[in-house]
Amino acid sequence: MTTIITIGFIQALFFAILALSKKKKEVADYILAALFLTLCYQLAVNFIIVTDYREKFIHLVGTAGPMSMLYGPLLFFFIKNYISQNHEFKLKYLFHFVPFAIDHLVGFKTFYLQSGEEKLEDLLEIMAGQPDADLSIFLMLRSLIPILYCIWSIKVLTVHRKNLKNIYSFTSEKLTLDWLWYLAWSMLVVGVSAFLINATIVFFDVADWIQLRKIIVSISAIWIFFLGYYSIRKTPFYRSYHIEGVNTLEFDKVSRQPDKYERTRLKEEEIPELKEKLLEYLEDEKPYLNKNLTIGELAESIHVQTYQLSQLINDQLGKSFFELINSYRVEEVKGRFFDPKYNNLTLLGIAMECGFNSKASFNRIFKQHAGQTPTEYIKDKKAA
Repeated sequence: MTTIITIGFIQALFFAILALSKKKKEVADYILAALFLTLCYQLAVNFIIVTDYREKFIHLVGTAGPMSMLYGPLLFFFIKNYISQNHEFKLKYLFHFVPFAIDHLVGFKTFYLQSGEEKLEDLLEIMAGQPDADLSIFLMLRSLIPILYCIWSIKVLTVHRKNLKNIYSFTSEKLTLDWLWYLAWSMLVVGVSAFLINATIVFFDVADWIQLRKIIVSISAIWIFFLGYYSIRKTPFYRSYHIEGVNTLEFDKVSRQPDKYERTRLKEEEIPELKEKLLEYLEDEKPYLNKNLTIGELAESIHVQTYQLSQLINDQLGKSFFELINSYRVEEVKGRFFDPKYNNLTLLGIAMECGFNSKASFNRIFKQHAGQTPTEYIKDKKAA
């Protein structure tokens, strides 16, 4: 297991350097690098703890514990800034690191200023399952806080996914950010595992604490690989679909807080004319044939703000942007099924020309709108 920990340390350091070496860095890149460096340092110290080096480097023991308070906030802010492409670091972010600062302050009082012998004695007490009251509290908090932030991160990703249908006319794992979803859930699993192990240390007499420690640190080391692989490899894909000035985390706020976002909302007298303009444009220009159509592109075409168009579609047509565009695509497909001009095309070929980007999405969306599969629809029409 020490080999896995060593590999995890090397990977964390490598991915941190990789994130910082990007030419066009964003706030999310710096946050990601900070997360990797935090993991790197804690792996190094834990390697010392679970090996015979703990007596040689006893003054490092204990310094990595508070780092656990950083995982949750760093992952949360990485996800939030990555989704919104926020280029600013706000001072209010610092409040999320108060538990980390308090943990260190308590450490100065109870641990950091001790002699090497005293620190070793405290470590042996922990390994024997007999930590003092203060340390017991912080052991539990260090694993509880990442869990809370993971839950918060999952909530942010849920909001992002929910609002995608108000912005894009197509679906893709590149948009839903499945990799971030998996990372948040996997970190939650790691956090819960750490919580259970720390609870075992605090409340039970553990005979083999070192072995348990190796297991949780090894799991963290493996998680680093997936964090690094996906965060570095997947980033460009989402960026290529991002709409400038549109934030998926803000769409629900616009609809739920009309007073705060009054300037972005349509006036009552503007609605009838804009609604007619939208429907005419959809019928005449057929923008839905573009499989990558976004609400930003459609809004630009009819000269209206993106949020106003979203309001119009949601409030006046009772649909999301995704539902509206794909309803037109389905109707277009229906019309072409029996048009002799398209006899040279397969059913899927017609679907692709009508704006669908995959067989799976076409079959699913067609059945949602028509109540039957494309094959069933054609069969019924021929029978009639």
